[in-house]
Formats: sequence, C-alpha cells, structure tokens
Amino acid sequence: MTSDSTVTVSQAQANLPRLIRQDSFAIARHGKVVGVFLSKDRIEALVESMELLSDPHFVRALKEHKAGRGKQYEVAELDAEMSA
Repeated sequence: MTSDSTVTVSQAQANLPRLIRQDSFAIARHGKVVGVFLSKDRIEALVESMELLSDPHFVRALKEHKAGRGKQYEVAELDAEMSA
C-alpha cells in the first residue's frame, strides 16, 4: 500500500462510500496501519493466484516460461489435440 492509499479511521468513517470504490486501501490509527480493505475482485485474484501457485505443474511451466523455455502452440494444434 502506498501512503496515498492509507487513510485515518476518521477519514475512513467520513469517506467510506467513496473509498470502497477503490481496489484497496489501508486504515491507520495513530500512524500505524490497523486494517486493510481489499475489493472482492482483488480477493478473488489473490485466491486464484494462490491456487495456481499450489499446482506444481503450473509452477514448473511458469519457471520454464520465465527462463525462455516455454512451449508455444498454434490454436489449431491445440484444438486438434483437445478433440482427439
């Protein structure tokens, strides 16, 4: 979170309808973060990322892609393989 996405408890109370339209923000009390708001979309994205990263096949493919060893396929080739 950046400092511009951190609000005080009083600011959060006064501006909640506007704030919840944001993707995320932190709430601070006496200069210390005491809570964080994450939108439903952000939470769903985090859960999806955790699920993908718990799959060893995905992690292996991701590492191969980052190393430049990822495989690329033509759509027609994938269609043929999926329908076989």
